[in-house]
Amino acid sequence: MMIDNYIMIYKNLPFKINGFIMYDAEDNYYTIVLNSRLSFSENKKTFEHELEHILNGDFLKIKNVGIMEASMR
Repeated sequence: MMIDNYIMIYKNLPFKINGFIMYDAEDNYYTIVLNSRLSFSENKKTFEHELEHILNGDFLKIKNVGIMEASMR
């Protein structure tokens, strides 16, 4: 499945935050934010993890984020 409704940006985040997604429901558009302080390989892993959330339709589900993250590990 191809996903073309996202952009990826790098931001200086605390080291304990690898990345996150912001979702604009009105435009059905995602912004994937990666931690610029981390290595390429860590950011690649985080990017793939965040794409999984998009593919799983997690933003359309009502779910506790902590539970969702734990189930993906």
